[in-house]
Amino acid sequence: MQSLLPVALALWGAVLGGGWGHAQEGKVLIPRKQTSPPGPPLSPQESLAKMVVPPGFHVELVASEPALLNPVAMAFDERGRIWVTESFEYPRHEPGPGRDRIKILEDTTGDGKIDSVKIFADGLNIPSGIAVGHGGVWVANAPDLLFLQDTDGDDKADKQEVVVTGFGRADTHELPNSLTWGPDGCLYGLNGVFNPCRVEANGKVHEFTCAMFRIDPKTREFSLFCEGTSNPWGIAFDPWGEAFISACVIDHLWHLTETGYYHRQGGPYPPHTWKLESIVKHKHQMAAYCGITYFDSPAFPAEYRNKLLMGNIHGNCLNVDRVEQRGATYAGFGEDDFLSGNDVWFMPVAQKVGPDGCLYVLDWYDRYHCYQDASADPEGVDRGHGRLYRVVHTATGRPAVVSLAEASSEELVRRLADPNIFLRETAQRLLAERNCEGVVDKLEAIALGTQAAPQRLSAVWALQAGKQIRSAFLAQLLEEEDEHLRSWGVRIAGDQFAGDSKVQQLTLGLLEGASPKVQLQLAIALGKYTGMDPIAHWVQLAAECGSDPIIPSIIWQNLHPKLDGEAAANLLTAVEQLDLENAPGLAELLTKVAEKLQF
Repeated sequence: MQSLLPVALALWGAVLGGGWGHAQEGKVLIPRKQTSPPGPPLSPQESLAKMVVPPGFHVELVASEPALLNPVAMAFDERGRIWVTESFEYPRHEPGPGRDRIKILEDTTGDGKIDSVKIFADGLNIPSGIAVGHGGVWVANAPDLLFLQDTDGDDKADKQEVVVTGFGRADTHELPNSLTWGPDGCLYGLNGVFNPCRVEANGKVHEFTCAMFRIDPKTREFSLFCEGTSNPWGIAFDPWGEAFISACVIDHLWHLTETGYYHRQGGPYPPHTWKLESIVKHKHQMAAYCGITYFDSPAFPAEYRNKLLMGNIHGNCLNVDRVEQRGATYAGFGEDDFLSGNDVWFMPVAQKVGPDGCLYVLDWYDRYHCYQDASADPEGVDRGHGRLYRVVHTATGRPAVVSLAEASSEELVRRLADPNIFLRETAQRLLAERNCEGVVDKLEAIALGTQAAPQRLSAVWALQAGKQIRSAFLAQLLEEEDEHLRSWGVRIAGDQFAGDSKVQQLTLGLLEGASPKVQLQLAIALGKYTGMDPIAHWVQLAAECGSDPIIPSIIWQNLHPKLDGEAAANLLTAVEQLDLENAPGLAELLTKVAEKLQF
């Protein structure tokens, strides 16, 4: 039976419109970044044997063809099941129904291998992102972002909602992707620079290309978090709630901040943009990245934790970066590769920490890595392979998968202190889905208590995402000694208390002597506050931020749309009293003011 597998796969690929059978006809191009044709695909076992990981680690095969084909994106649910999108339509540009689908993969025996495969939904067209939560499954299926539900419990979608529409399909390597739950409870995603979008939502029109967007799952409000970069594909949040992404062609690692505008691979900037740059000065093998995860789990030794791991498509490996705080932002530093595939077909498109704490790597497994190759030879795109791997450390083995599906709210609160980042984040999401019912007081006590700051932040985020922030609690949060807690207090003030004059005054009381993280969130919140003039406060912030690498730019991005005649006069009045020689951030800001006002 085993000997028939290559033949079966060849037939499967031919039926789906290309693949290994096409390669044998001699029509395969030499792919970009390669010097020769890639040769035939390896079996999962052969590919696995060629992988190299650090001493003490080994790689296990979780699933492969024919159970898994052309996988694009993945997500774990609270039961430990794996949701994967598959695309046979790629690189199709036309919208409309297709052959693509969503599968639920499950290990029902506990042996670490998938033995149950269910098709949850089909008829899709390059589903490029997936997330599970709030009673359903969220899918990026351009031009739509869909919310699919199984209302009768048979693991098949029977209800569909178009949450927003208007995503482009001009470049099917830059579709909306990387749907990821943020610490604030919103669903975040990315879009690429050569894929114009026009999303109309909540009475607003959002026209954009390369950007990070977000959607509130409770209100369906859509917004742009920030703009810029290139073809970003992968979002990771660290234990402090900071957002990092991987991107292609230009620099590979970016720390993204709300309202920031970052360097673009191409295309025009909006007038008066003060762009920000990446957080790295180094490069890895080649500039094609897909996926990123912040690894924090006791399943790996300490030296491999609290690092960012990302898939390198041309390099056929997983790169590693560590980050260090630099004022209100970070600097990234490259470390040794974590996994080398040594197989040009290996394409790690997604990396996730699993419910067992191990690292999971989704492999598209294709001869073509670039859209140029796929567009030149769409029939040569392989449609008969796909793998999912798990990286395990020998000392810990594969810990048991933890299911939170039946956990009480009290158990979820305890899980906020779990050393496995997946369990912490999942507990936080589930609490938010329940509106923190019955545990608000407990969460407030943790947030204002003496536990480690990440656990306290998780409690804050559960309350924030569950819409359970009370003004008295927020006032106490703003007095916390830890800068991460204070900065999130300011962020919540801007997001949920923008018109509350008492909250505004409490945050304005933090202006003098604030840490860079708090200053950054003040700069953003001031742009959201209603019923007050923020100009003088922005000037004070700019005067106090020193030479911080991003705060003056963030102030400017929020300030310049409001800089009409009266605001300009107020700004100049506020500046007259200040010593610019000792305020480099303000001096830099004033050059932008002069450029816009032309004096």
